[in-house]
Amino acid sequence: MTALIGFELQKVWKKGSFLSLMLLLLLVNLFLLWYLNQPGKDEPPLSAYKAVYRDISDMTEQEKLTYILGLKEQAEGLSLVEQVRSLYSQGSQSGDSLAKQLKENNSDLYKKYEKLYRAGDYLIYTDSLTAERTLLDELYDEISAVSGYDDYLASVQKHSSQLGGISIFQSSASEENFGSRNIAKSAADHAGLSAGNILWFPSKGMTMALESPATDLLLLLSVFLFVGQLISEEKGKGLFAVTRSTKRGLWADMGARITAVLIHGGVICLLLYGSNLIYVASTAGLGNLSASLQSLSPYIESSFPLSLAAFLFLCVLAKIGAVFLLGLLLTACALCSSRSFIPPLVGIGFLGLNWILYAFIPSGSRLCLLKQLSYFSMLRTDALFGTYLNLDIMGFPFSRAGCILILLAFLLFIGIAAVLLLFRYSDPLNKTRASWHFHLPFHPHSSLFRHEGYKILIANRALLILLVFAILLGGNAFGKDYTPSAGEQYYQQMMRSLEGHLTPEKENTVKAEQARYDQAFARIEQIDQMAADGSISENAADSMKEPWYSELAFYPWFQQIQTQYERILSDGGVFIYDTGYLYLFGQMDDDFLINLLLLSLCFSFAFANVMAMENNKGLWNLLSASKLGRKRIIRQKWMVCTAACFAITLLPWLFRWASISSFYPMGEILAGIQNLPQYGSFPVNLPLLLFFILAVLSQLAAAGLICAVVLFLSKWRKNYFQTLFLALFVLAVPLVLAQMGISIMKWFSLWPLYGWTGLIGNMQI
Repeated sequence: MTALIGFELQKVWKKGSFLSLMLLLLLVNLFLLWYLNQPGKDEPPLSAYKAVYRDISDMTEQEKLTYILGLKEQAEGLSLVEQVRSLYSQGSQSGDSLAKQLKENNSDLYKKYEKLYRAGDYLIYTDSLTAERTLLDELYDEISAVSGYDDYLASVQKHSSQLGGISIFQSSASEENFGSRNIAKSAADHAGLSAGNILWFPSKGMTMALESPATDLLLLLSVFLFVGQLISEEKGKGLFAVTRSTKRGLWADMGARITAVLIHGGVICLLLYGSNLIYVASTAGLGNLSASLQSLSPYIESSFPLSLAAFLFLCVLAKIGAVFLLGLLLTACALCSSRSFIPPLVGIGFLGLNWILYAFIPSGSRLCLLKQLSYFSMLRTDALFGTYLNLDIMGFPFSRAGCILILLAFLLFIGIAAVLLLFRYSDPLNKTRASWHFHLPFHPHSSLFRHEGYKILIANRALLILLVFAILLGGNAFGKDYTPSAGEQYYQQMMRSLEGHLTPEKENTVKAEQARYDQAFARIEQIDQMAADGSISENAADSMKEPWYSELAFYPWFQQIQTQYERILSDGGVFIYDTGYLYLFGQMDDDFLINLLLLSLCFSFAFANVMAMENNKGLWNLLSASKLGRKRIIRQKWMVCTAACFAITLLPWLFRWASISSFYPMGEILAGIQNLPQYGSFPVNLPLLLFFILAVLSQLAAAGLICAVVLFLSKWRKNYFQTLFLALFVLAVPLVLAQMGISIMKWFSLWPLYGWTGLIGNMQI
C-alpha cells in the first residue's frame, strides 16, 4: 500500500509541468504576501514591528506596558509641537490664534517635548512622526487589551455569577434561554485560563501569516490541478479498467489515490503557509511561539489553553482537513462524471455557494448557522481556534469550533466512503452515459468551420457551459433592484420634461423651481433669526420650520438639474435624464467586475480543451502532415471560440439595457457624452450612441483577449487540467481577490479594458 501511494504521488509530482505550476504558486503566494502588506505613506514598515519585539523581549509585562505608554505619550507630544509649529508657519491671524490656543491648552506636554522636537532625533522605529504615532497607537491598543486579561476573565465569571443571583428569583428553570445558557457556558469554558503565560508582543507577523485569503485561494487551486491530473486524466484514457481487474487492485488503488490527495493537500499547505511564516519571521517577526495564545490581542477571547506553537499546528492541521474535503468532492465528481469539465465546475459552484453564505449572511440573521458552518468558516482556522463563539442550536449554546470540527470529520468520513463506493460501482469504461446528456445529430458537410463548431460546442459540451453562464449573467442583471426612490422619481419627472435643448419655457421651469427652494431657505433663515433673538422658543421654531423642510426634501435632486442647467448656459449642450446611462455605463451599481469574472470562468471551462482534444487522441500528428491544414484548423477553432465569446459578451449589455430601461428611460441617444455631468471632462464629445458602441467594442476586445489566452494555453499545454488551472490563475484569481476586498488586484486583470466606462468617469480625465 505504501509503495502504491508513492507511485500515485510520483505520477503527478514527477511531471515537470506540474512542478513548475506548484513553484509558480509558491512564488505568487510570496509576491502577494509582500505586495498586499506594503505600508502606505503614513503606515509603519514591517521591520518596525520586528524592532519593537527585539527591544521588549527581555522586559517584564509591566515594563512593556510602561515602555509603550511612554513612547505613545512622546509621539503625541511631538505631534502637538509639530501641529503648533505648522499653524504658526501659515502666517495667518487665524492660524496664529489656533496655535496659541492649542499650546496653552496643552502647555505641560508642549514644554516637555519642544526641546526634543527641535533636536530632531526622536524617531525610533519609523521614518516619519505620523507613521511612528500610528505604530504606537496600534501597539498600545494591543498591550492594553492583553495586560487587562485578568480583568477580562473576571468579567466573564462576574456575568455568570450575576446571572446565578438573578436566577434565584426565577419561577422555574424552563425560563432559561440561549443568552443565559451562553453566559454560563462562557464562564465554564474560561474557568481554567489564567494570565500565567501571557507574554505580549506585536501580533502583526502572526496575523499576516495566517489571515491570507490569497494563500487559501492558491491552496484550493492546487487541489483542483492535482485531482485533475490524478483521476480525470487516467479515467479519460480508460486506465481505470486495468486497476479494477483484481479485488486488491480495486480497493488498494482507490485508497492509495485518496491518501495521495490528502498528502498533496498537506504538503502544499505546509509549503504555502510555511513560506508565509518564513517571510513574516524575516520581516515583521513571529515572536515567542512558547507564549500563550492569549498573548496576542486578536486571539485574547479564545478559550483554548494553547501555546502559539500548538495554535499554529492545529490551524494547519484543520486547514489540511478542509482542503482534503474539497479534494474528496472533486474526486467523487471525477469518478461519476463522463466529462472532464464537470469536476472543476462543481468545485467552483461549491466554493461560490459557500462564499455567498459566508460573506453575505449577516451575523445576527436567523440563517447565521449556515454562515458559521460553511466551508469558508472551516477554512478560516485562525478564527476557529483564535476567537470564541457559541452557536445557537435549538436554544442551547454549542462551541463553533467543536461543531465545525465534528462536521468536518463527519463530511470527511462520508466523502471517503462515497469515493470508494463510486470507484467500486462506477463504469470504468464510461459505456453508459447519463440520460440528461443532449445529442444533436451530425450531418456530413464540407465546411471546416461547421465541423469544428460541432466538435467544440456539441461533442465537447461547450454549448452547455455557455448556456449555464448565460443564465448566470442574466440572473445577475435581472436580479438587480432598480426601483427608483421618491427623490429619483421627482428627478426623473423634471428631467423628462426638460430633456432636449434649452428653451425659454424650460428655463422658466428651472427658475420657478429654484425660486421655490430659495423661498424655503429664506423662510428657515428668518425663523432661525427669530429664535436667536428670543422672539420665539426653540420648540416653536422647530414646528414652524417643519413644513419648509418638507419643501426642501427633493432639493439634492434639484441640484443635479441645476448642474446641467449651469453647464448648458456656460458651454451649451442639452438636458439629459442621465440615471439610466449612469447605471448602464457602470457609474452607479457597477457590476462589470462580476460580469468579467463570470465570463472568464465561462471561457476557461468551455474552451480549455479545444486544442487538447486532438492531442488526447493523437490526431495532431496526422494533422501536422499538412502545414496548411494544421493552420486552417487552428484558425477555424479560434473563429468558432471567438464568435461564441462575442455572443456571450453581448448578453450582459442586452440584459442590463432591458432591466435598466424599464425603470430609467434613456433618451437623447445622439447627444454628446459630455452632456452627462460625470463625463463632462471626457476628451471627445462623442454621441452617446457612439460612446455606447465603443464601450461594447472594448468589452468584446477583452473577451477576445480572454479567448486568445485560453486557446494559447490549450495549444501550449495540450492538457485540459493544466490549461484550466493556468487560465483560472491568470484570468479569474485576480478578479476573485478583488471581489474579496483586495481592490488593487483588479488592475492585474482585463478589468481596466472591460470596465473603463465606470472607471473613466470616476477619474475625471
